[in-house]
Amino acid sequence: MPDTAAASPLAADVPSAPTDADLLRIAQAAARFPRTVARGTALTPADMDQIARRFGGMLAARFDGMARLLAADAAGLGLGPALRGWGERRFTGGMAAAERLARRLGVPLETGLLTAAALPGFAALPQRDLPRLGATTGAATGTEGLSRLFHTLCLGIRLRRPDLLEAPGMDGSLAALRDWCIVFGLAEFGLWPLLPPADRRLLLGGTAEQPPLFLAAVLRFRWDLQALGDRPLALRQWLRASAAGEYGIRLESTQPPALVPGRISVIGPWRNVLGLSDDCHSACLALDQLGLDWEVSGTEVGRHIELDPDKIAALGSHAVAVPRGERALVTDTLFQATFWALANWQRFRAFRRVDLFAPWELPGLPEGWRLAARLLFHTIMAPSGFARDAFVAAGAARALRVTSSVEVAGRPLAADRLALRRRLRVPRGKRVLVTVFDFSSWMARKNPEAALAAFARLRRAVPNTVLVVKTTRGRRARGAARRLAALLRRSPGVVWVDGVWPNADIEALLRGAEALVSLHRAEGFGRNIAKALLLGTQVVVTDWSGNTEMAAEPGYVGVAPARLVPISDADYVLGDGQHWAEPDARAAVRGLRAALAAKVPKPSRAALRFSRARLARRIGRAMEVLPPPC
Repeated sequence: MPDTAAASPLAADVPSAPTDADLLRIAQAAARFPRTVARGTALTPADMDQIARRFGGMLAARFDGMARLLAADAAGLGLGPALRGWGERRFTGGMAAAERLARRLGVPLETGLLTAAALPGFAALPQRDLPRLGATTGAATGTEGLSRLFHTLCLGIRLRRPDLLEAPGMDGSLAALRDWCIVFGLAEFGLWPLLPPADRRLLLGGTAEQPPLFLAAVLRFRWDLQALGDRPLALRQWLRASAAGEYGIRLESTQPPALVPGRISVIGPWRNVLGLSDDCHSACLALDQLGLDWEVSGTEVGRHIELDPDKIAALGSHAVAVPRGERALVTDTLFQATFWALANWQRFRAFRRVDLFAPWELPGLPEGWRLAARLLFHTIMAPSGFARDAFVAAGAARALRVTSSVEVAGRPLAADRLALRRRLRVPRGKRVLVTVFDFSSWMARKNPEAALAAFARLRRAVPNTVLVVKTTRGRRARGAARRLAALLRRSPGVVWVDGVWPNADIEALLRGAEALVSLHRAEGFGRNIAKALLLGTQVVVTDWSGNTEMAAEPGYVGVAPARLVPISDADYVLGDGQHWAEPDARAAVRGLRAALAAKVPKPSRAALRFSRARLARRIGRAMEVLPPPC
């Protein structure tokens, strides 16, 4: 494929906004991860429990729409039964307690349960006498334009603060309760971000006909400001100059969250020793090369994933806790990107555009995740045509192949060979082959068993060979590590080393070997394969999936798959209904012998294919910050 990422007009490519039913389907897939969710699967109480705990902010932000879904039970979601079942499990007093809460709010049972789901902890608050939700709405309180969610939050604040009726300025009226919540309660409990934008505009911005409700409310508690009641301009000046400092409200809440114009927020696991972290690192350096304003913020990774001091040193000055860019580039799996979007819904929807730079190792996307690929991201950049085709088949609005860059340190060859042999105690005169994988990438996919079997056959004909098996995080994958150890005990001539190595040491290992052996069952890209080719080391690899695009590179020795085999969730994450390749054992041995007989290739096109400059051009065109090629 030529070095282009064709761009089309922005308006034509923007994905449709997800409906509330779409969001629940996406949240259902996220709640069941890593299990596959078939089309049309109804929500369950366990789904609602997980959604409420992990994505309560998304539920709260879409409260009114979700409540309307209940009335119609749209799209066959089964939302009503799921909420009932969840309530039976969630409420310590059973459904009787849930029904009491709903009656006290003056809403149907399912809507009361949705309220409890959207606002975790709401239902467990002490039982107090409260006005019904219906009594707090409409002309009775002067809040006709505010949402039902706002009134529900007011009741929640009242439950949490039974002492507020004794506060100065409170006369026991519903209007006083409303004003206290507007001035103090929303800020005290951090509820401003949950309010719909229309509520925030009415509370802090007002309309041409109506002043901000915050100003009307604050006059109840501020005698010194009451003298300005007939001077609306002076009151608005006080609101702009002093209200934020005095009451902790967020004046910017009348608009989407404050954005830094032109800035791109890169969101991904940027600090870790992980292939996904390498992609995030590459994307940041590419944006930097383009001279763009960017920042980086982290997504969640397992606690057992180690930190990479080199990445922290390179990117740490651009790190922020909360993304502030007007656009976002998420560099992670589709699944982690979706988790972040749902968990940070208000911030996610405030971005003017969100692009995704994501790998995928199987021919298709699971049914439950197709909506996420189609509706949450403007453009999906995949590291290979194989991965791109999976996103295209899922209906992604705009899916492009954008090959990641691969960075190498470039140590002297002689020093590499010497250091390698001393570290691994490889005798002189032995010819070294190496296989490298991370247990967190699933041993079933990386398939070291095939590499060991091929090496055992090779060694009968070429006895002066050694296979180095370099693994990462074997101590965390005890079951898989034990299975590998059992195989190694029956495999003479094999050296196994486990641990987290710096990139420079991995490069030393690859540069000092005669060939990298990767008889995987599926690859989305193949970073170690690309790195070996860059270092002038031959690769003997399964010629299927994402790495086939490297087949024209000198030193690439492809092993044809014997067959494609069906897989399940037990074999690989979200594997149900998918398939991958089983490499041919005899072809693998022939490939190893060919690699040992060949001259060491010199890197040629690989240096250009995996360069930072090429990635910068392709990312720039994909994100439409560079013009398309002429």
